[in-house]
Amino acid sequence: MHVFLGGGKMIRKAAVAGYFYPGSGVGIARQIKEFALDSGPREEVVGLIAPHAGYKYSGQVAARVYSRARISGPVIFFGPNHGNGQGVAAPTICMMARGTWNFPGGAANIDSALATLLLGSSCEIHDAGWAHEDEHSLEVHLPLLEHFSPGTQIVPIIMSRVDDDEVLELADCVYKGIVKYRKPVTLAASTDMSHYIPQEKANKLDRMAMDRIEALDAVGLLKTVRDNRISMCGAQPTAVVLEVCRKLGAESATLVGYSTSGDASGDYSSVVGYSGFTIARPRKK
Repeated sequence: MHVFLGGGKMIRKAAVAGYFYPGSGVGIARQIKEFALDSGPREEVVGLIAPHAGYKYSGQVAARVYSRARISGPVIFFGPNHGNGQGVAAPTICMMARGTWNFPGGAANIDSALATLLLGSSCEIHDAGWAHEDEHSLEVHLPLLEHFSPGTQIVPIIMSRVDDDEVLELADCVYKGIVKYRKPVTLAASTDMSHYIPQEKANKLDRMAMDRIEALDAVGLLKTVRDNRISMCGAQPTAVVLEVCRKLGAESATLVGYSTSGDASGDYSSVVGYSGFTIARPRKK
């Protein structure tokens, strides 16, 4: 089991270390150092979007996002629930509301005060830490978050598929919880783009979705993904982040990287797309 109680505190052990990313802190640091990253100034962000495949495939794009982002406050993560390994149906929206997520060479503590505000925001967010046990979509982000923004607290939330109206309702509740928190918060969506289609088709479909992301158009993103059958696994988590950032005053997202699995494997006949974005924090007027 990867979620257990230790000293009265819930602890989530790493589930995919050594598989999706290196199994040691030294190995993680070494791999991040090998990524070609920009050395320019970091941007104060209210949101970010990054992929969650193995570092061999999507690590370059994800690292570029985290290296560019200057993060304020805790990060509320939204990712897809690909299905837990316990054979038990999880609620559609699952938060781990307290405790710590461990990974090789570090750990991320949960901001339980913010988590409590979000749980009390009247949406269907369930305190179900067990549902995160084997899910990789958020775990792969944490070594990058710790490397570039050490000590940042988190609130991890994973989602199964819901109706579009529920996505917007969730975004509204999260926004209201952030307002009550009264301190800076950053939002992060975990998603890959098109899955297992030829490179040329992936580029075309992904561009359609990325146009909606850049415009912070949550409704447009969901419609584009649905109408064009884009196999974007984290479309709904991404839409939540876009909508909350828009409510917080953000105006657009900036694409900082795009690649496909074919760029790593050399096989362009069946690829997965990966994109990364930053969303600038609105300046106080």
